[in-house]
Order: sequence, then C-alpha cells, then structure tokens
Amino acid sequence: MEFEIADGHSYATLEVTMDAGDRLGIDPGSMVARSETIRSETNAGEGGLGGMLKRAVSDELDVLTTVMEAEEDGSRLVLAPDYLGDVARIDLDGEGVKVQSGGLLAWTETVERGTASNEASNFFSSGELTVLRLGGTGTAFVSAFGAVREEEVTEGDPLVVDEDHLLAWSEGLSAKRTKDSSVKSSLLGGEGFVTRLSGEGRVWLQTRDPMVLYGGGNN
Repeated sequence: MEFEIADGHSYATLEVTMDAGDRLGIDPGSMVARSETIRSETNAGEGGLGGMLKRAVSDELDVLTTVMEAEEDGSRLVLAPDYLGDVARIDLDGEGVKVQSGGLLAWTETVERGTASNEASNFFSSGELTVLRLGGTGTAFVSAFGAVREEEVTEGDPLVVDEDHLLAWSEGLSAKRTKDSSVKSSLLGGEGFVTRLSGEGRVWLQTRDPMVLYGGGNN
C-alpha cells in the first residue's frame, strides 16, 4: 500500500494506491473517489472484513467506520477531511498515540483503536470529543483544521498547549490540564484550558481552532 498527501496544506487529500487484499479503515464520508475495484463495507461486525473495526474498541465508543478493500493491484482511493486543513502521517511501532476522535482520517488494519480511559471528558473545552488510543503497528493519518505542526517533548523541555489546538500526542507523555488566563475559551468565553505535556515523546498540533469556526461543535 502506498500513500501520498497531496493538494497542499490548506486543502489536503490522501491518495492511496492499494494491492489486491489491502484493507484500510477510513472515517465515514471521507471518500472523494475510488477505483471500481475497491469495495467498501461499513459496520460489518466482528468477523471477516469487519473484524478490524472493533479490535480493542470499548463499548464507550460509538463505532461507525468504513473499511475499503482492494480486489486488484493498483486500485486507487482518494480521501479528504470534512474541513479545510492538512493531513499528517503517524507511523506506529508499538508505542501508543492518543488522538482526538474527530482528527482520525484513516488507518491500516494492524492499527488498534480504543478509547483512552478516563480522558474522554477531561480534554477539550467542547466537552464532547472522545480521546482515542491508537496502538499496535502500522500507519494512521490524522487531519487538522489548518496546518499540522509536530513538536518534540523532552524531559527538560515540557510543552504547554491550548487544548483546542491539541490533535495527538505520544501515550507515554504525562498530560496535565489547567486553566490559563492567557487562553480564551472558544465555547464559554473567559479563561480557557491548556495542557502541559511532559516526558519524552511527540505532539501534533493544529494551527487553527475548530471551535471558533463551528461555534463549539465537534471538529
């Protein structure tokens, strides 16, 4: 399976070239176009093609996922997020990554998905976004409102992030949420929240605040 992020940072698309038998999970509604030799299936259940849908996913997560499977080599698939912005690739090598659910665009079948325990209601001022945990190995793609910035966090250099710009972060990082008078709440006004990330790992940020655009709705 080959991937290409195309069409620039503001209107990014993900172009996938698949061989026969390749399978890719995607966010429903993200398909722009596909070869006729790719078949799709949504919420197929536990067995067969749909087995990858619910691997390591808790009952708390309302799974509505489409799986694309290629029937011939060279089949092509084009995906795009619902809003203007960038797409970034995350390669998993056994270390977990946490990501806000609205930012997950696509993933290979060896990527395990689940809710991040005790965090679904602790992050993001909207109070409505679910934090997902990605594990296993493979490749995932996240989409952002605006451009994606990747930051490195080290023991001696923690990072403080406006939580509405926080897209994904390494599971090994310690995340502590606090109010900050320098940040305005997009939903309620007044003080907003920041997250202090410490330890060793990576953080992916989106440069624009989707809460401003959508008036407090999910991004």
